[in-house]
Amino acid sequence: MQQFNLLNTIYSAFGGQEYYKTPKLGGLNIISNGQPTFLNPDSWDAFNIFMTTPQLYAVVSLRGRLLASGVWVHERMDSKGNVTRVDGSDLVNLLENPNPLLNGNDLICQWNENMCVYGNNFEYVLKPYSSARPSGFSNIPATDVKIKTTGKTYKQSKLSEIIEYYEVTNGVKIDRLTTDEINHTKVVNSQNPIKGESPLKPIYMPISNIRSAYQFRNVIINQKGALGILSSSSKGADGGGIPLLPKERQKIEEAYRRAYGISDEQSKIIITDASMKWQPTTFPTKDLLLFEEVDENFQTIIDNFGLNNNLFSSKNNTYENLKEGLKQAYQNTIIPISEELSMNRTRLMGLDGKKEWVRLDYSHIPVLQENLKEKAEILKIKSEAYEKLSNLGFPNIDQVITFD
Repeated sequence: MQQFNLLNTIYSAFGGQEYYKTPKLGGLNIISNGQPTFLNPDSWDAFNIFMTTPQLYAVVSLRGRLLASGVWVHERMDSKGNVTRVDGSDLVNLLENPNPLLNGNDLICQWNENMCVYGNNFEYVLKPYSSARPSGFSNIPATDVKIKTTGKTYKQSKLSEIIEYYEVTNGVKIDRLTTDEINHTKVVNSQNPIKGESPLKPIYMPISNIRSAYQFRNVIINQKGALGILSSSSKGADGGGIPLLPKERQKIEEAYRRAYGISDEQSKIIITDASMKWQPTTFPTKDLLLFEEVDENFQTIIDNFGLNNNLFSSKNNTYENLKEGLKQAYQNTIIPISEELSMNRTRLMGLDGKKEWVRLDYSHIPVLQENLKEKAEILKIKSEAYEKLSNLGFPNIDQVITFD
């Protein structure tokens, strides 16, 4: 008889074709002589995994919203090194309204989602003619794009010498777009300089464990069967159990179903002349540590995308923790990513990036304004101390106090 495997049954019910068994390591004693079973990142539907794993969706979506909270600004530097903003810039207007379907914030959120789920974003750049500035931007679903290469990589000086065209399949229609028409951004990896790799792959095990924990809890909730067994504890002369009489059994079952419960009209306990014992058949979920498993893997996903666990629901969260979490997320992740996106947009707009550029500005964010205020206060204190020491003729002032 084939051995029943609950996990395999669960996986089959939830898309078993997306799972695979990892190689069994020598000398590793796995519970019940089994093998761990994880989602297969080489064959899964990445978007479906993203949309149906709540922790993953929460992290990626929040990162997109934080990134999109920046404001596009157009700046120039004059010959004296002074930087000024260009008011009423057409470039800023384009970045805020890139196409008829999406505003600038939506486009950034979509860009972030493509980068986090697929590791690639293919953006169609609308131009009236090849040498003109863009007049619109639209992201293309990453799964619709294939890259046709020339076979040359290392000795080329132009992208068009490496990539022949981008093939976009939209239903039955196929478009071939040039490197001037597609703005391809990617998560760089060492194995493929042409196409990016999905950031979901390194965390396929935490994602698998979260989904398995939810699936196991669902089976326990919906297919738990009887809560327990109410049986006779009476013993006969030979020491064996005495079964309940049919009438007594029927009486107890009917009473258990209708007469007893937590409602006002129901009794809270069963009173019977029969000698009875209760044997629970349920398994306490707390002993499985399913909630702890989800929390631990959730933290791994948060770390993978550079955010802070204080930004998500937790009983230990405080207002101060939330502020510090936001600061960490902006300073360590959001602003560095925005700088890459800003440089990309600066290049597309035909700006040199040294004397004129466009960028995402986050100085209006309250938690970052607190940092600016703190730095200004520190600078003021240092300036006053520097002035006092200078007036007193203190030697080597620059070594005593700095403006870092």
